[in-house]
Amino acid sequence: MDFEKLLEMQKQNEDQGTKAVTERFPSVPHEMPTGLAKFDTRAVMADLKALESKGTALINEAEALIIKTPEQNMEAVNISGKLQELTKQVKKICEDRLAPHKKLIAEVNGPKKRITEAADKAKSIINQKIFQFGKQEVIDQAKQQKVIDEATEKLQESLKEQAKELGIKAPTVAPIKAPKPVTIFRGDSGASVYTQKKLKCEIVDADKVPFALKDKNGEERFRLCLPSQTLLNQAVKMGIREIPGCRIFEDETPVTKSA
Repeated sequence: MDFEKLLEMQKQNEDQGTKAVTERFPSVPHEMPTGLAKFDTRAVMADLKALESKGTALINEAEALIIKTPEQNMEAVNISGKLQELTKQVKKICEDRLAPHKKLIAEVNGPKKRITEAADKAKSIINQKIFQFGKQEVIDQAKQQKVIDEATEKLQESLKEQAKELGIKAPTVAPIKAPKPVTIFRGDSGASVYTQKKLKCEIVDADKVPFALKDKNGEERFRLCLPSQTLLNQAVKMGIREIPGCRIFEDETPVTKSA
């Protein structure tokens, strides 16, 4: 495929992409900010294509050149200089073309960073509150179950005494279970928060961590030059539950799903 056809295909893809976005979000303006040209790469691609051809020629010269005389050595130096200049030209063309867009990206990324960091911080705080509420519900359920079990036991003893007086077999009181705590908290907006449990490995004494980790079948799975947190976590993920010098524990993290 020649270069002109490649450029034409790129232009068609850009037009189709713009049309698709406009159809999906008709109320959102898609004009470029004032003073910022549309991101059309055809002109810069043509320049880069010319430089690429120039570079190919220089590379061929460099590969074919055999240095046996001072003149050939000088020619090699000249080729090296031309390749260096070519590199500078390519970088400058790309940087000049992308400069206004980089400025736009930097301006947009500032508010993006502030907003997302503030939202993530607030989400972490509210999720911890939800997490604590869920833990309290587990405790409350256990308390309710204890009260129910005690009441059931008293009722069973009472029935046994009455049955004994009547000379009949006492009926058995069926066990009653308190309502289970909610594990997924849902909002009426469709959002939900749940707890994700994951085993983690914490190094507590690096000197005791072995250089070779074996699986439950006794086969060596990992070798360590130094205690590696990444490899230790991978070992736990693969099923290893005891590692000298490490604490393996279950970590609970609140996770949010939006509507």
